[in-house]
Amino acid sequence: MNALGTAILIVFIGTYLVISTEKVNRTGMSLLGMAIAGIVLWIASTMGIPGGTDFAHYAEQIEWSTILFVLSMMIIVAVAGASGMFQYIALTLSRPSGGDHKRLFITFLVFVFGISLFFDTVSTMLIMAPLTIEVCKALDIDFKPFLICESITCNFSSIPSIVGAVPNLVIAQATNLNAGFLFICFMPLSIILFLVTLPLFLRWYKSSFGVTEQYRVEAVFDIDPTVMIKSRRDFYAAVIAIAVLVIGFSLGPTFGLEPPLIALGIAAFMLLLSHERANEFLTKVGWDTVFFLVGLFGLVVALEITGLIHELSLAIENFIGDDAVVATVFMVWIPAMLSAFLDNLPVSAVLSPIALQFASVSPVIPLALVFAVNIGGYIFTPLGSPANMIAIAYSEGEHDPISFAEFVKLGTTAGIIHLTIGSLWLLGIGVLLGG
Repeated sequence: MNALGTAILIVFIGTYLVISTEKVNRTGMSLLGMAIAGIVLWIASTMGIPGGTDFAHYAEQIEWSTILFVLSMMIIVAVAGASGMFQYIALTLSRPSGGDHKRLFITFLVFVFGISLFFDTVSTMLIMAPLTIEVCKALDIDFKPFLICESITCNFSSIPSIVGAVPNLVIAQATNLNAGFLFICFMPLSIILFLVTLPLFLRWYKSSFGVTEQYRVEAVFDIDPTVMIKSRRDFYAAVIAIAVLVIGFSLGPTFGLEPPLIALGIAAFMLLLSHERANEFLTKVGWDTVFFLVGLFGLVVALEITGLIHELSLAIENFIGDDAVVATVFMVWIPAMLSAFLDNLPVSAVLSPIALQFASVSPVIPLALVFAVNIGGYIFTPLGSPANMIAIAYSEGEHDPISFAEFVKLGTTAGIIHLTIGSLWLLGIGVLLGG
């Protein structure tokens, strides 16, 4: 490793060490890390050191399409939520439960499983967390088990879909992973994981479930769901927009239309329809997350420019060799462990180019990385996935915080089971594909 590579690696590690202390703003730190990396590369360029580059060239290599996708999905959720759409869905979904906590719990998890195929994990929890808390408080139910299980479910339910999680999109773009191939390989596995995990959740929280008093049930469910709609025009516009979004995500790849372009067009359309409130909706966008991604991708680009990712791939190649079984197991368990502590997005960004190189050893290697980073988001710590942190943030906002220890116990138990099942599944696919 040359001096430039060493300097960039120090910047990368230093940035994440500081972020991991949770004593600084992670967005500011990631942008500062990117700025420092840019200065280091610029100095190297002016000194004629190989690998150095100017900032314009450096910045244009960032995954802007992924950032636009995240931004667009946040706009869509903000506009749809303001129409009363999600409150309407909450009341409609809750009514058949009749106040039975277990039935409501299962209904919400099935709903999360379904929408996770079309919304990224952040958007899913931005929809589900306030919706869940509102319903649970109305029915006098402890919302924490719901939020914990919903965040875990949305992480593993997102695996079959390129748009189900931002890491999926990053990996797919870097490895040229086909959306249809991903869905066919992982949809059966996702269903199996749900069927295995649901009984675990129900047993884990058995003592928390009961039945709400009849007078409270009647008070809540006598409300007509349509009164939740704040603006019929915005409501129907949101319904149409999300229907087009789902169809676009499903059929777009067939015509070469990428998910970020589809999401951007729909987000722009929704803002135009609500022009008098557009600025209000834009203030609800998680700009901290957007700029955190900018800084993160900037740091990863610096690693690529200096050849550090290539050197890491050579080191892994020396360890794996050409053994498809070892490569598959390695790409499931190691990224999952890293994702638990580093956040699954940087792990995806760093390891995607390596997964592409090892696809020649086995065609399931990119699939293994997708699986690993999603499952790794909830083992050992809740810090590995932004969806978990949204659930925790909403619980803290209600002054009834989710216990980190409780999340870790359930998340790690479920995660180890999922990693084991997924490893066997991927090895089986590898045999079928002859890799």
